[in-house]
Amino acid sequence: MAQPPPLPDPVESRLPDPARTSVADAPDLPGCEPFPLTVDEIERHDDRIEYWSARAGMAWRVRDVSSWHEQPGQRLAMLAARMASVRGAPIECFGSTSLARLDAAGRPHQILQADNVVYLRPAEWRTRGRVRVDDGPLPDVVLEVDHTTDVRRWKLGKYREWGFPEIWVLVPSKRSRRAPGLAIHVRGPGGGYRQAPESAAFPGWTENEIYRALTEEPLSAASWQALERVGRVLGEGDGTTPEDDPLTRSLQARGEAKSSAEAVVAALRVRVIDGTADVAADPDLLCGCAVDICDGRCIAVLRRPGFPAAHPPGGRIGAGPRDLRGIDPLAKTLSATLRRRTSDTVQ
Repeated sequence: MAQPPPLPDPVESRLPDPARTSVADAPDLPGCEPFPLTVDEIERHDDRIEYWSARAGMAWRVRDVSSWHEQPGQRLAMLAARMASVRGAPIECFGSTSLARLDAAGRPHQILQADNVVYLRPAEWRTRGRVRVDDGPLPDVVLEVDHTTDVRRWKLGKYREWGFPEIWVLVPSKRSRRAPGLAIHVRGPGGGYRQAPESAAFPGWTENEIYRALTEEPLSAASWQALERVGRVLGEGDGTTPEDDPLTRSLQARGEAKSSAEAVVAALRVRVIDGTADVAADPDLLCGCAVDICDGRCIAVLRRPGFPAAHPPGGRIGAGPRDLRGIDPLAKTLSATLRRRTSDTVQ
């Protein structure tokens, strides 16, 4: 016996069905205005739109654009970049990229544009330029900013019809047309949306935390802590850490280089050797190196394998000329100084 269909989600049941809207009827896009735009013109059109229909030959754009509408999308891109550093793997935002349904000839016949779209694995999206809805992959998150608009009236139903997994609807300010806040709409097993208290794409990031991170100025300590927490959860799922991020790795190496430079300077001073000022003034010379000092007598500087050096490839400081070939300027300086001032072996 066939199982009865699941009961509709309460939020889902209130969404209009775009498929029932005839082409002759204008989509219900509050705060937007229509203007004519042909198939040929849409290929050259650079300005932001909300929706475009080839059959109607019309597009709809936001009537009153302000920073309240534009800034949250830019903030999301910054948040994603910072979280990617903690995760140790890329997260990319592609702004108001066209989300297009194509006809049999490969030309768009319907287009939606959002305020931002997020890919947790951007390398999987190979058809850059526009998202081909029927080919995928779809963005992990779509951000819609409702300041003077209301995507719940029609556009959210379009996203549901096209299969997008997660939509964030942000009302940014008390000056907006309805109460401020963020609603997360997550696609369920039956294909409908349910309003969720936290993101499915960014596990543990709650609607209140996301709202605060997208709107507060400056970003609070609580928002930074939430970014780190969620970034680490994503990294655990991928098997990555902050050390897998090139920028984080470089910054950590610089911090270690500063400590190493201080240790080298102290060791040289103990041995009453001149030239410590050069080391102290440019600790980046030790960036990516491992420094070993034993009782202030033996100094070894070794380049860590695989670290992108800012200087020629490093090596161990040696007592003989043959050991100085192709090693760091710091190693050359220290080796030459040590040969002049002491008979100790520098390995």
